[in-house]
Amino acid sequence: MREVGLSNGKTIRVYDGLFPLGFRSVAYEFALASNFMIGWSDGVSDAQLKHKYLHSVFSADDVERLGILQHIKTSEAVKELEGWVLTKTVLNLTSASDVHFIHAHKNQKILLYYVNLVWEDGWYGETLFFDDECKNILFASPYTPGRLTVFQGDTPHAMRPQSIVADKFRFSLALFFDKC
Repeated sequence: MREVGLSNGKTIRVYDGLFPLGFRSVAYEFALASNFMIGWSDGVSDAQLKHKYLHSVFSADDVERLGILQHIKTSEAVKELEGWVLTKTVLNLTSASDVHFIHAHKNQKILLYYVNLVWEDGWYGETLFFDDECKNILFASPYTPGRLTVFQGDTPHAMRPQSIVADKFRFSLALFFDKC
């Protein structure tokens, strides 16, 4: 685990190597077989909110069948779950033509899992974390297959769409937690 302290006092924790290839393959196939809908958006202005994205909302049964929490509970990341309860799980699907805006999730903890099995240098797709004024990037988490990035939802962030040479779809699984 790598902990990144931001200049605004917030912390991001990055976990690599938590998930074996077998789980990662199952998660990728799970993503490919998911039912996607249009409707999720980010940002704050009317102009930003008109952009709608493909996503799949996972039920509690979906999360159980996927088994991601079981893997987290048997790893060093188990401490991320203490005092928090899972309230929503969303699989984001982005393509090179998407545009994403800085946003935040009040009073939540986010566990963000990068689903794709392969991701090459130059394909972009980072998750960007900003200062509280949303003017400066404080940290960029490269899209790394199997990575789990954990942060407080009130940390302004945005996903950077992949380049046109990347895989057609970039999948990220966002697990939203509320305090118990």
